[in-house]
Amino acid sequence: MNQKVEAFRNSQNSLVSALDGHDSEAIFKASKELGMAVSALGTLAPSDVDRYLRPLMADVDELMQASIYRLRFLRDHSSSRLQALSGWQANQAATYSNAARGR
Repeated sequence: MNQKVEAFRNSQNSLVSALDGHDSEAIFKASKELGMAVSALGTLAPSDVDRYLRPLMADVDELMQASIYRLRFLRDHSSSRLQALSGWQANQAATYSNAARGR
């Protein structure tokens, strides 16, 4: 059981590192590893978790929150960049509009 929790924690650390590095390949790999670790944790019943592992689970929860914040940042950053690249103006993307063709 401890190995499952440690694997989950390590995969969360890997995902946070990949997100910080903005490395899409590493994010994909870490996401797959995290999915496998989540599946393994899903086989545990709450009564199976020892008391000494509960602080570790709190650490893992903090890592999950950190991942969520980073994913939201990357989503917003990517959206802003895409809008800038597509000529987003006045609440409308001009990429495929008639106005864009006349430029």
